[in-house]
Amino acid sequence: MHDRHDRADALVMFGLTGDLGDKKLFPALHDLAAAGKLGVPVIGVGRSEHTDDDLRSMFRDALGESYLPDVADSIDLSYLSGDSTDAATYDDLASRLVDARLPVVYAALPPGVFGDVAHGIAASVLPDTTRLVAEKPFGDDACSARQLHDEIVDVLGPERLFIVDHFLAKSAVENMSTVRTSNGLIANSMCAQYVESIDVVMFETGGVDGRGSFYESVGAVRDVLQNHLLQLLAVLTMEAPADGTEAAFHAAVVELLEAVRPFDRSTAILGQYDGYRELDDVADDSTVETFVAATTSIDNARWRDVPVTIRTGKELAQDVTSATITLRPVDGVGGVTNRITFSVKPQSSVCIDLGVLDASSHEPTPKTVEVCEPEGHGALSDYAVMLDNAMDGSRRHFAQIDAVVAAWRIVAPLLTSSTPPVSYALGTSGPSSDADTT
Repeated sequence: MHDRHDRADALVMFGLTGDLGDKKLFPALHDLAAAGKLGVPVIGVGRSEHTDDDLRSMFRDALGESYLPDVADSIDLSYLSGDSTDAATYDDLASRLVDARLPVVYAALPPGVFGDVAHGIAASVLPDTTRLVAEKPFGDDACSARQLHDEIVDVLGPERLFIVDHFLAKSAVENMSTVRTSNGLIANSMCAQYVESIDVVMFETGGVDGRGSFYESVGAVRDVLQNHLLQLLAVLTMEAPADGTEAAFHAAVVELLEAVRPFDRSTAILGQYDGYRELDDVADDSTVETFVAATTSIDNARWRDVPVTIRTGKELAQDVTSATITLRPVDGVGGVTNRITFSVKPQSSVCIDLGVLDASSHEPTPKTVEVCEPEGHGALSDYAVMLDNAMDGSRRHFAQIDAVVAAWRIVAPLLTSSTPPVSYALGTSGPSSDADTT
């Protein structure tokens, strides 16, 4: 059983000319056009003065060698100069979209202006079917997220709001659920009786150059822990949905997140990489964290007392996003640690560490069995899937407000700490628990 919705006939994109546009949005539009799944006019909106040709040049520069002229030329791409908080911007959009029946307004903007966007849409002559797609983070904490949601749905209605968490659109994340529920070997091991620990990591070699102002307003907790990594944990550990509907999937996610205990600040490590304070638009005395390591547990029958550690950071030694299930050792047998690792980056894969006989020593020795998702298999990128779903009206790959609020509750102790972050050197594995604070 799957949900069906009406397809949008126009796409408006606030933030298309920013950093996210270069990295994700332009490639997503290119992917959709190449797959024959766009076919609607796209209007980029920003405060800077640009022409349509300027926007196309940005598109070409963002794609680089991946840019296909025939694909790009098929996109009806234009630019509108306007402020997201100015009512006149939405009147200008409406005049551009006179024939649109069901436009989508995608907002890669700070959460503080999402309410303005909703009111701008509602007060304009844009169709009363116009959907609003709000980027993460949604709110600054549980209270503000709920208030923001209520403000938006009060003027637009709940069916017109879509809250982005693009990790839900990653095929590697969806594959975690498929692998763990469709294989008895794994499904029967996924519980506290057999699992010793769960580790989720998102390590990045890059920093926040060019995004200092944005990062100062969020930090690592709000940027990826509260949303991406907790959603990843939920998909990995939730009970199987009751059926194939969007509602059943999201109910399972919410149930899991509501069972996760808030992080313990006394055992968490918040770090900041050396040189962060020297970046443009970053305060000289900034206490914003660029690294987090925190432990929690899931208070339900399946996972009770299994420690869950989540770590994320920038300017580290490697680019890795993964979730690892470490199994308990077999009674009376030692020497080999059995793990199941679901990798999102650098490549989508599932690895199982097994103990096999070493012919020379006649002792168990660790071997890894790896199943990789083939490259070039035709799957859309996560942002392409997200935009395609938004135009379809499908909520399968979007976060729901109850899950968002539950996630804010989990990270709350990390947001209220007055302890300064621990400094760490670039290209390392992050700070140690006994390092000096900045």
